[in-house]
Amino acid sequence: MTKFVVIASSKGGVGKTTTAINLGTALTLFGRDVIVVDCNLSTPNVSLYLGAPNIPITLHDVLSKNKNITDALYMHSHGLKIIPASTSIKDWGKIDYVLLEKLIKNLSGIADYVILDSAAGLNEEAINALKMGDELLIVTTPDLPAVSDALRTIKIAKSHNKMIKGVLLTRVFDDELELTIEDVETILETKVIGIIPEDDSIRESVKMKNPVTHTHPNAPSSMGYKHLAAEMLGEKFVESVEKDDGMFDYMLKRLGLK
Repeated sequence: MTKFVVIASSKGGVGKTTTAINLGTALTLFGRDVIVVDCNLSTPNVSLYLGAPNIPITLHDVLSKNKNITDALYMHSHGLKIIPASTSIKDWGKIDYVLLEKLIKNLSGIADYVILDSAAGLNEEAINALKMGDELLIVTTPDLPAVSDALRTIKIAKSHNKMIKGVLLTRVFDDELELTIEDVETILETKVIGIIPEDDSIRESVKMKNPVTHTHPNAPSSMGYKHLAAEMLGEKFVESVEKDDGMFDYMLKRLGLK
């Protein structure tokens, strides 16, 4: 059964697109079939992050030219599938959100996870993305303005009876200037299920036009996304495999003996 997960926050710049892509690639490492859909139709970035700015058929084309949504489905070299939106200004315009939701739901049955990268804010575009998900992952940095915006997103989601999977804290410096995990959970009344440290590897991966989970597989941010994927799946992430331990070490850790 396909699960539709919305990556959401009304605050821009907290790492929604980075999370959509790297959570998606991390889930593929666990053997899941994943599609990332760029539902940020006004300012899309998924294709840019992956080094493919000029796509023959985009989600905008599907909406405006009566095409099948699978016509805009592309396979990344690392196994992740994406449905990008158009980055061209000429494709901006009024979106038929009823049609969009119908098209997105047509992806049911062809992937284990469909991850929807939503727009920032709480406008019509962002709210319609929220409504298309089975559950939401709320992304925020550990500072009061961003957490306050995350609280607004949670309230809107709950008003539409959407399940909140949890909160992901990004760009975490782990210093006294930040809100603690306990602070964030108290304000949002929602569990923090993942932490992504501030890490230059993410900036390097964007320049390399590839997910950090592949460009820097052992970087702190990459490990954070793999732990998040494991949490989403209810599975255990065994770091020893990432560190090239031998099979004996791997088995010991799986058995809880190391």
